[in-house]
Amino acid sequence: MRIAFRRLLALAVLLMPALSGAAGAWPGAKPVRLVVPASAGGSLDTLARPLAQAMSEISGGRFIVENVGGAAGMIGANNVAKAVPDGHTFLFGAIHHVILPIAYPKMPYDTATDLAPIGLIATVPNVVLVRNESPFKTLADLIRAGRNSEQGLNYGTGGKGGLHHLSTEHFKLLTGAKMQAVHYRGSAPALTDLLGGQIDLMFETMPTALTQIHGGALRALAVTSAQRSPALPSVPTLAEAGVPDLSVTTWYGIFGPKVAPEVVERMRGLISQALATDRIQALWKDYGATVDGPGARDFPAFVASELRHWSDVGRRIEFKPGE
Repeated sequence: MRIAFRRLLALAVLLMPALSGAAGAWPGAKPVRLVVPASAGGSLDTLARPLAQAMSEISGGRFIVENVGGAAGMIGANNVAKAVPDGHTFLFGAIHHVILPIAYPKMPYDTATDLAPIGLIATVPNVVLVRNESPFKTLADLIRAGRNSEQGLNYGTGGKGGLHHLSTEHFKLLTGAKMQAVHYRGSAPALTDLLGGQIDLMFETMPTALTQIHGGALRALAVTSAQRSPALPSVPTLAEAGVPDLSVTTWYGIFGPKVAPEVVERMRGLISQALATDRIQALWKDYGATVDGPGARDFPAFVASELRHWSDVGRRIEFKPGE
């Protein structure tokens, strides 16, 4: 009996740090990994680092950004989905993670069941871009040219099956404009070719495009959100420009493995506190981002609806993985 009791006592002592980290003084002394499933310097990383710093300052813990790129964000997401659910590993995810199941039917994890949506971080409009010297002064000009062109317009994407590829194919379906995709390894080379005149247009996330727009190198024909963006108040929405049935907003959020409910609630509270700080509010404004998006109140339900929506878009545009 004494031996059995001692073994149980030893086991309890070993488990105490994990239990206290998850349900007690979370986040505690152990660093919290905030996995960014992309390389440093991109839009995910740009938003994640100041947020991690704010969360560290508020909580007294350590939130550390860890870049785990590859496979369109799938490797980093899988890293989190398979992590120990002790409240010390989270994913800084995005809309791309609800699109991945369309492009990659055989994934190492199930987005709907293996990743727990914790909280929305930001929503950012996308922008329909042409170079400043383009003959297309309005979205109507671009659509008209696409409809009348024999060969069609060339549009750039940051990769097959990504957000901007599916968005532009949906735009093409709704408007009847003839277009063909030119796929690149990321948005940066696509933007370079757009500036150089090798492609006619592209959809791009606002923070990436703002510098070139304000510098006069690129022209924004429309923003893809339901409302105009404060960062580009003179640029019409797609609906105002004649495409009422298309609205696309890039969103970013925190996901985790199946952590304890009390950790989820504490994490959500910490996210809300960080987003309310003056520094984060100012940074988000500079990026053209907002925090009061469609998933702000019930992020899990929003993610579920986004999975259904993009699956439906994939069917409508007859997207086939690998093409």
